[in-house]
Amino acid sequence: MAAGITAQDSVSKRFAARDSDSEGRKRKRRVGGNSAEATKNSSKTKKEKDLELLVFGGDDDEIMDSMFDKMQEAAPSATKNISPNAETDSDEDSESAAEADSGSESENTDKDGGDGSDKEEVGGGDFGDSLFFVDTEKSGVDGMDSDSESEASESDEDLSSSGSEDEDSNGKAAWVDDDMQQATIALKSQSRTRKLRKTHEDNEVSGDVYEQRLRQQFQKVNPVPKWAAEAESKAWGDDESDMDDDRIGSDMLKTTESLISKSTKMLEPTKIDVVQLHNGNKAAPSQSAVLNVEFHPTSSVLLTAGLDKTLRLFEVDGKDNQKIQSIFFKDLPITTAHFIRGGKEVVASGRRNWYYSVDVEKGSVARIPGIPGHKTIKSLEHMHCNPNSDRIAFMDNGGQIHMVSSTTKQFIGTLSMNGPVRDVSFTSDGNYLWSTGLDNDVYQWDLRQNRCLSRWNDPAVFRPSCLEISPDASYYASGDVSGTVNIYDTKSMKTKKNSDHGEFYSVKPFKMVDNLTTSIQGMRFNKTSEILGIYSQKKTNQIKLVHLPTGSVFANWPYLNSKMGYIQCMDFSPNSGFMAVGNDSGKALLFRLSHYQNY
Repeated sequence: MAAGITAQDSVSKRFAARDSDSEGRKRKRRVGGNSAEATKNSSKTKKEKDLELLVFGGDDDEIMDSMFDKMQEAAPSATKNISPNAETDSDEDSESAAEADSGSESENTDKDGGDGSDKEEVGGGDFGDSLFFVDTEKSGVDGMDSDSESEASESDEDLSSSGSEDEDSNGKAAWVDDDMQQATIALKSQSRTRKLRKTHEDNEVSGDVYEQRLRQQFQKVNPVPKWAAEAESKAWGDDESDMDDDRIGSDMLKTTESLISKSTKMLEPTKIDVVQLHNGNKAAPSQSAVLNVEFHPTSSVLLTAGLDKTLRLFEVDGKDNQKIQSIFFKDLPITTAHFIRGGKEVVASGRRNWYYSVDVEKGSVARIPGIPGHKTIKSLEHMHCNPNSDRIAFMDNGGQIHMVSSTTKQFIGTLSMNGPVRDVSFTSDGNYLWSTGLDNDVYQWDLRQNRCLSRWNDPAVFRPSCLEISPDASYYASGDVSGTVNIYDTKSMKTKKNSDHGEFYSVKPFKMVDNLTTSIQGMRFNKTSEILGIYSQKKTNQIKLVHLPTGSVFANWPYLNSKMGYIQCMDFSPNSGFMAVGNDSGKALLFRLSHYQNY
């Protein structure tokens, strides 16, 4: 009995010792876990604790709301730029973390065989009972490593900084380009970006700063006009009753007048702004001298022709000047080519007794066997046309001018002069024809009646070489072989009869232009009758522009370093915005007259 008691007591003591050892180990583990937890909690910053409460919640809803409001105030741009994908990823990460925690809890429960109270004892490891921790080491965590976290933080800082720079007085920027934030621009690398520097040492800037400085530079160079600022303030003023009447554009909407007003600024008589563009036939230069250049009367199309037997059409834009069409005539070196019938047709002639007709719309080509009834004429090179006239004029070696219908190409009649004819010119409406001869006589013909209206002798001209009348019939110019151009005012030459085409009696030029020293090859008025272009092909750069009505020559053009070659022909566009000049090297030089806004 005593032996049994002794064995029982020894077993009880042994179990008691084991329990005390287990209790001691648990106490040490609890103390160690609490100390580790205390250490980790003490290492957390205030922002990390706030973020932990924000993500995993807390006991007090008011504390969570205050934490969320505080985080929004601290990083507004970051919260605005959170994408749905990022929210999904964070939810998935939190779910996976929760599953991992639940799995570890179940394993600890199975090992210790305890209930929920044992979790606190087991949680005294490295992580404690906290469900969120900040990893300060460079190791990957569930698909996002430290590098990606650092890049995300840097992008957030860039977005916040860019938002502060791009925001205006009305608020923050609505959208920010991430690529602009990452770009770096060297301001010293190019001369046009050096002006954007604030200091001499300022070289590399980020993309958003570069954009901001470009905007500032643009506003500096192009400030808001005073009239625009006043109109805007007046239109959006505080007076609501007058707002509708003073609103910008209200007067424009009350009328049916054209929205594009014509320029009323007068052309300066001494200086003209001429800009040389790419050649009009840049896409297909001529293989010989360009003897004809002419603009289409309604479209932005340029015609060129020459002795290379090719007729070319180009689209005029001042940059590419693409070729539209080219037609090769195997048996006709072209000396003259013109638009007729309002630009629907082109006729081309040369030193042959036949000529060609080209239908621009259909693209068909027809060979016309000379002038019906006048087969003895060996050359039709001296041909003159007008887009608004229904006649084609062919000059003979004598004093005859043969008129042919532009539609049927049938012979109409002959206008006979007393001396050899030198040149003819149509009026803009195509109803009248002026001609001059070697005897210095000038004729005015009525094409509707095929008769001479008036005739006078011009003693101021020495052997006339060309004649040109202005589109408004206010001026006519006559050039001679000595290089002199006489300009006449037709209104001062009229008789007392109230007629636009009455008899002339006082023939005296109001201006004599003698800037050229060689024979005048041709002349051309612009469509507004403000400029007269004169040229000669005997020397290089022999071309001048004359201002009307003053008759003064523009001294600043052509420029001293101009290389225009031997001038063969010239023409102005329908609205005088462009000027084309053909030379002996196969180029159709194209110029822009800045005074005129339209083509």
